[in-house]
Amino acid sequence: MVQNDNGWSPDDTLRVLIASDIHLGYQENDAVRGDDSFIAFEEVLSSAVQYDVDFILLGGDLFDHAKPSPSCMYKCTEIIRKYCFGDKPINIEVLSDQLENFSRSVNYEDPNLNVSYPILSIHGNHDDPVGQGSVSSLDILSITGLVNYFGKWTDYTKVRISPVLIQKGETKLSLYGLSHLKDQRLARLFAEKKVEMDLMENGADWFNIFVLHQNRADRGPNNYISENVLPKFLDLVIWGHEHDSQVFPMKDVKRDDEGFFVIQPGSTVATSMAAGEALPKHCALLQLHKKEYIVTPIPLKTVRPFIFKTIVLSEENLGDGDVNENEKVQNFLKVKVNEAIAEAEKLRSGDPKQPTLPLVRLSVFYERDEQDFNRVRFGQNFNGQVANPNDLLIMKREKKIRDKKERICEEDDTAHVEVTSEVTDVETLLQAYYDSQPPEKQLSVLSVRAVTEAIKDFTLKRDDDVFRRVLDAHRRRCVESLLESTAETEEEMNERMRMCKEALDAADADQLKSLIDAASAKEEAKRKDEKQLIVLVKRESIVVSSDDESTFPGRGRGRGSRGGRGRGRGRGRGKSPQAAPPPVPERRTPKRSAAQKTTSWLQTLTSDRTLRRRKDSSEIEISD
Repeated sequence: MVQNDNGWSPDDTLRVLIASDIHLGYQENDAVRGDDSFIAFEEVLSSAVQYDVDFILLGGDLFDHAKPSPSCMYKCTEIIRKYCFGDKPINIEVLSDQLENFSRSVNYEDPNLNVSYPILSIHGNHDDPVGQGSVSSLDILSITGLVNYFGKWTDYTKVRISPVLIQKGETKLSLYGLSHLKDQRLARLFAEKKVEMDLMENGADWFNIFVLHQNRADRGPNNYISENVLPKFLDLVIWGHEHDSQVFPMKDVKRDDEGFFVIQPGSTVATSMAAGEALPKHCALLQLHKKEYIVTPIPLKTVRPFIFKTIVLSEENLGDGDVNENEKVQNFLKVKVNEAIAEAEKLRSGDPKQPTLPLVRLSVFYERDEQDFNRVRFGQNFNGQVANPNDLLIMKREKKIRDKKERICEEDDTAHVEVTSEVTDVETLLQAYYDSQPPEKQLSVLSVRAVTEAIKDFTLKRDDDVFRRVLDAHRRRCVESLLESTAETEEEMNERMRMCKEALDAADADQLKSLIDAASAKEEAKRKDEKQLIVLVKRESIVVSSDDESTFPGRGRGRGSRGGRGRGRGRGRGKSPQAAPPPVPERRTPKRSAAQKTTSWLQTLTSDRTLRRRKDSSEIEISD
């Protein structure tokens, strides 16, 4: 148990467990690593129980996918109910408008639930709202009373953040939360002074915390949030999204002339084979008494051991251009892998839930093609010894000054290889590839910007329907533009298509989304109208066939009028004072042709049939 030695009264000390980037469901179908995210999440919540916190604060990316699998949701629900439900009394009070903060009352005030450790969470870029109604996985956890979801914002022209006001005894916490927004958009809003935070009138009595989920490291112009743009009245910032854990023990009190302190919890599970993920994983315990606070890192003991090493072959004495150089390199790297496995043994905590097989990644820089080999085949030598045999190695060509000089003189058609070698994500890779293409190979109709945004939503949010929506909207926009124009020749139509493409490529993120959404909405409305028309035509075609069989005579199997014999489906005699009308051929409309009929045809057909029914009825009345 972590104790404070300041003599703080427990009734006035607010205790908060802080974690971020849980990524539940990461690699859940992997037989070896499938449970890693759930094991770490269980340890986080068990730590909350162990330290008897007042609530748990999560910094986004609770789930790895925007649409978690049913199995993932089941395990998440099971773990939360196990550790966060119970009869322990809640000693904190939310003073602000809960409907404004959470869209509903906090879960521990629900008379149908017994909550001992409330969870407050924003969403990240992996679990943000997608699809119909913009419902996220956190919305589902919120409506079921498992999580108190806050910080959701949908107006992309401005941002206004109202704090969650929490009080325990004499300690008052003003908690600001902003769920993930695209970094370019949020950076622009900060630059335009369109991000506002509501302040309390007696602000000196409140401790101000801001939790957000954005890029903190510089990943290019306007592709990250600088700490300098955040307001200075903040006392503490909880920064999610960055996976390398930067939590340091500290004991401090905010002074007027000092800036805020940043807690970067990092992820609880390694989701990439990068050096930052190999750092020790933590959650953190925050103890707050009025304006004083203590931050205590809590190392996670159930995290799978991870060893990352960088090897430069030119710095090793392996021989220069030997006949068996490839074999020597492989034997050398096998030794390095075995050393990493032995090093991972030292990272074992002794916790029985900690996974046994370690993660090992060697980043190898080589000079010559003779030093390269099949990495997957190499990894098979360590099956049963490491958790990731298929991506044990990453081989990179060693960059030297002479190589850079040679690349300057290479042909333009290979320039994109060097451009794309430095990018960090798929959408940037695609953009860089098309930017490096010569004019004759550039896309002439399809917007690269729209495609890259769709790829981003697909890879991060697992939005399976995003490509259909974007392509349908793009097609509709192009068709409408052609119909509105006076283009007649092929050159004029190509110019019109080029203008449509340039408009989408030049649009910022907000404009692009609005253009695509508007066209997509029209396409969806058109598709619904077509479906309703097809259903209506099918129904009318069924009525037509049924009426034909029941109305027209001459189809029974028996004797008709005395004037002749008729073959039909029944047996018996029928008498009529008038001659039987000539048989009308059966009218059956195939489904495919029925779908092509128009509503006017249906109305005409229906009126004709009504007239025919009336005529038949009058004849029957006369015969009677």
